[in-house]
This record gives sequence, C-alpha cells and structure tokens, in this order.
Amino acid sequence: MSREIEEIKDAAGAYRKWALEARKKYIELRLRQDPEIRGLYIRAADRVAKELRHLALKTPSSYLRKRQLEELEAALRMEAERLGGNLTKAMENYIEEAVNAGAGYSQAVMMDLFKKAGIDTTGIRALFATVNRQAIEACWARTKKGLFLSDRIWQQGENFRNTMRNLVQEAVAIGQDAVKTARMLQQYVRHGVQTLAKDYPNMMERMKGRIPKDICYEALRLARTEMTAAFGEGTIAAARISPSYLGMKWVLSHNHPVVDICDELAEHDEGYGKGVYPPGSEPPFPAHPNCICTLVPVHESPEAFVVRLKKWVNNPDSEPALEKWYNEIGKNILKREAI
Repeated sequence: MSREIEEIKDAAGAYRKWALEARKKYIELRLRQDPEIRGLYIRAADRVAKELRHLALKTPSSYLRKRQLEELEAALRMEAERLGGNLTKAMENYIEEAVNAGAGYSQAVMMDLFKKAGIDTTGIRALFATVNRQAIEACWARTKKGLFLSDRIWQQGENFRNTMRNLVQEAVAIGQDAVKTARMLQQYVRHGVQTLAKDYPNMMERMKGRIPKDICYEALRLARTEMTAAFGEGTIAAARISPSYLGMKWVLSHNHPVVDICDELAEHDEGYGKGVYPPGSEPPFPAHPNCICTLVPVHESPEAFVVRLKKWVNNPDSEPALEKWYNEIGKNILKREAI
C-alpha cells in the first residue's frame, strides 16, 4: 500500500473509509476528465476538416481560394463558440461532482456521529446541499489575472480558432491542397505537433513556435486545476460546518518528481502535527497547476465526540463549543425541542 494512502488513513482515523472513498471519487474524476476534454477537441477538429473537404469540392484544383477562406473563417468562429460551450458544460459537471466528492467525507462523518448520539439527521443533508451549492458558486466566482473561469474557458475556444486558422493559412501559402490540410489538422489535434514533422517538414519548420505542441494542453491544465480546486473547496467548506472538525491535513502526493511548495505545506507544523492546519487557516488548494496532493479533514474521535454531543443535548451549557456551533449553524437544521 502506498505511503500516501497510509497517511490518508492515519489522518482520518476511524473515518478512514469515507476519506478513502472521497479520494477514490476524485481520482476517478481525474481519469475521466482528460479523455473527455481531448475528445471535444478531436471532434471539433474533425468538423473543421470536414468543412475543409467540403470547400475543396468547390474549386477545380482542390486548392483553397480567398472566398473559401472567408467561408472557413465563419466555420472556425462557430466551432470556437461550440467548443467553448462544450468545455463549459463539461466543467460545470466536473466542478459539481468534485465539490460533492470533497464534501462527502465530512457529511458522512457528521451523519454517523449524530445518529450515534440519537439525534435526528433529517436536516443535515439539506445543510450540506446548501454548502455545496455555495462552494460551486465560489469556484465560478474566483478570478485569475482578472478573468473569471468562464472567461478562461472562452479563451480556449479562441485559441483553437486561431491555431486552426494559422495552420490553414500556412498550408495555403505553401500550396498544400485542402484535403491534405484537413488530414493534417486531424493528425495534429490527436497526436501533437511532433508527429507532423515527418509528413509536413516544411510546414512545421515555418510554423515553429507559432502553434502549441499540444492544442489540448492548456484546456486540460485548466480543467485539472479547477476540478482539483473544486474538490478542495468542497472539502474545506464541508469541514468548517462540522462541529467535530479539528483541522485540515495536507497529504503530500508522492508522484511529483521534485521538491516544491507542496513539500513545505506537508511539513508545516503549527502544533497540531505536520501538515495539519487549524480551522480557518487551511492553505489554498491546489498549490500549483496539476497538483494531486490531498486534503483530509481531521475530526474528533467518534467515541469522544458522541459523549460530548450527548452531554450537550442534556445540558447545552456544559459544552460551550457545541452550543456556539448550534447558535451559528445547527439551529438551521436542528430543533432543540426535538433533540
């Protein structure tokens, strides 16, 4: 068993099964995400290639002329908008699933503890549903360099349009026919620029530095980073409303090859143990693009917390921390007379 999994289990303690389940859901999302997004680009390139072949039929020599290039520009603009829309839908789904996966751990812990104390849990799911919705909204409201996530997704569609246009224009400039150019676009999107060097040596030499090595890379990095951020947003938001929450453990991924800020975060010690941050002091997550570290909420042991919870039910003044939690959060989901 990997050291990372052992650290997750140690941090979660008696709640390890829910922590591992959250981690599993996150990994499954990562594995699904990349091929789905790459598929959006492949299908977009296929439609552009189809349009190129269609335009080639309008010219006797199958070489594009100014009129065909104007028609292609309109098609590229439409394709960029479609790609942006498809990327947005994919991101909406992945962000929602990631938030739910991150929040699921603390929700399961709270449900279990309150059941053991004999307290009705009817309102707990509604509470977490509200928190998850707010976490999702926070993901879309964040800005980077002044741009919302929706703006950065739109940029990916524009980057696709510009790259396709540059390749087609260069093909026209060197006298390459439209059918061969269509095939080149499909090959490029599927396999990257390196694969074109053999079949299109002159083209690649002239385009050096003007097109990305992998047109999907920026979109993939954006999706990975934002989905991971959503997992962290859900994890932290759910933990903070849980009365048993003691702190957040940064578990280092052992798949990164060099020492970076994640190592510092995992070694940081404020007196709660290495990598454990008190409530309200959780570090920004992820620490960098493509980060695959894990956040694990640390909760009070079930035995100790259930004892405190039962004492609070019988005498609210005996547990000031729980009474404070009730007044700030719990009264929205628990009716004192029904406890």
